[in-house]
Amino acid sequence: MAKILITGGAGFIGSFVAKALVEAGEEVVLLDNFDDFLYPATFKQARIEHLFKKEKRPQVVTGDILDGKLLGDVFTDGQFNAVLHFAALANPGRSMTEAGPYTLVNVNGTVNVLEAVSQHEVPHLIVAGSSSVYDDTQTPFKEDSYPLRPHSPYGASKAAMETYVQLWHEMHGIPTTIFRFFSVYGPWGRPDMAPMIFTDSVMNEKKLELSTDRQRDFTYIDDIVSGLMLGLERTLEFEIINLGRGEPHPIEDFVQSIEKAAGKKAIVTSREAPAGEMRVTYADISKAKKLFGYAPKVSVDEGAAKLVDWYKQYGSLVAR
Repeated sequence: MAKILITGGAGFIGSFVAKALVEAGEEVVLLDNFDDFLYPATFKQARIEHLFKKEKRPQVVTGDILDGKLLGDVFTDGQFNAVLHFAALANPGRSMTEAGPYTLVNVNGTVNVLEAVSQHEVPHLIVAGSSSVYDDTQTPFKEDSYPLRPHSPYGASKAAMETYVQLWHEMHGIPTTIFRFFSVYGPWGRPDMAPMIFTDSVMNEKKLELSTDRQRDFTYIDDIVSGLMLGLERTLEFEIINLGRGEPHPIEDFVQSIEKAAGKKAIVTSREAPAGEMRVTYADISKAKKLFGYAPKVSVDEGAAKLVDWYKQYGSLVAR
């Protein structure tokens, strides 16, 4: 049985991969600060309560990756076989007016985690990257694309984070994989992300403002977890790997999938694309397929239906 630390473990992706690991019999520690920066901490707490059975729950440590002493204590107690570093501030749009916190958490916080990983000789590190680092004029997005061209402080902070992660690998020899995620959605997804906002708007017949000519590589949470579990099974020296569906969808089509599942029509109005919004995200997933047989299975229609079903039961937690 392996012992695995997940930073940002009460977040969307972190909590779902934790569930998969616990069900596989691994010992899991979740580190999360349960802040209210993007959405209420009560939603994160509810997510943990509902995902895990009382008799099969990970250990939860409330704390911040900016707290070096706390990290040191967690790692000293842990003797981890692997660390999944997912803790970060997300949401590119919000970062346009709050660049400072994004830099502090996503860069400085990551350096704190890297220092703890190297000092405690953790043999396997997985880091959450983002599609927001790419140049959206070059599609599909390939891992060796250069130069990176973030459109937001969030994207810039993730690109800078990757530079530090690669440097730490070179200095300390930590086997490391960076997974760049693409528009992850599903039950218990972040309330500030488009799929949940779309669903809430359709279900409650509220006006929905959409930017025209925008496409996203919507990837259902189960497919992301599958990719991460495959990545944990194979310790690579250093790789950057896209995890998406590999099929960009017009945002309007995603809304139509929600409409079909909900049996309701969206009240849509057009808007100018806000600053920092990418025109398209589109993952080339051939590397993940080649390295460990990654194969996303959930179509957008299926994923949207699962999200709507979840919303019918838990939508009061995210209603705006």
